Amino acid sequence: MYPFSRKIFAATVLLSMNIMAMPLYAADYSITPNKKEFSLKLGASRVIYHSGSNGAMLSVSNQQDYPILVQGKVYAEDKKSASPFIVTPPLFRLEAGQQSRMRIVRTSVADAPDRESMQWICISGIPPKDTDVWAKGNTSKPATAVTVNLEISTHSCIKLLVRPSGVKGMPTDVAADLTWKRQGSKIYAHNGSPFYMNLSSVTVGGKPVNDLNYVAPFAERSFTLPERASGKVEWKIITDVGGESRVFQSPTSI
Repeated sequence: MYPFSRKIFAATVLLSMNIMAMPLYAADYSITPNKKEFSLKLGASRVIYHSGSNGAMLSVSNQQDYPILVQGKVYAEDKKSASPFIVTPPLFRLEAGQQSRMRIVRTSVADAPDRESMQWICISGIPPKDTDVWAKGNTSKPATAVTVNLEISTHSCIKLLVRPSGVKGMPTDVAADLTWKRQGSKIYAHNGSPFYMNLSSVTVGGKPVNDLNYVAPFAERSFTLPERASGKVEWKIITDVGGESRVFQSPTSI
């Protein structure tokens, strides 16, 4: 699956070069770099969607000094398939230094009533094209310059955890009930709760386990053991508000 702590971030770099009409024999033209990063700041690292609600909100901020086109989509747990949720507005212009809110709304119900389900909210900051009407202020450079435009488009995905009304409490209430077993060079975590357990740290005999991920409800997940690690397992999970829980410890060594 996708390694994930607080959010998944990918950047797509779009490089374009505008060379104004000029004689090929000219040698005194200056090169002007022009870099713009179309990044956005999200107001949360995860969204908890309670079944039966009218929707959930996510704030988004543009900390740049130029406008950004914001696009929001929701995908299924595999980050590819369609999701029974939409983001509204799905596409809008966010002015420089401004903040707005996006609403996540369910379009159909197909979740198991006894456990959480997970989707992904993905928000993109889109660079404008020269012909885009919304991108006012784009001006051509003088014919005596070669302009290299480096535009960095960012994509941030956070978890959308859908919690049925029949699932009471919070993950931290039952995080201590995770069970662990050792098998060869692997350590297995078993989650017998209806919540997604998003592990933020795991140690075995004080040695950290790397490449952590979440453990789905009523499921098991394996991780690679640190070399020559043995002893009690200690772990923390990410809370509903994106913080870190207290330390939990296994009753026996592995």
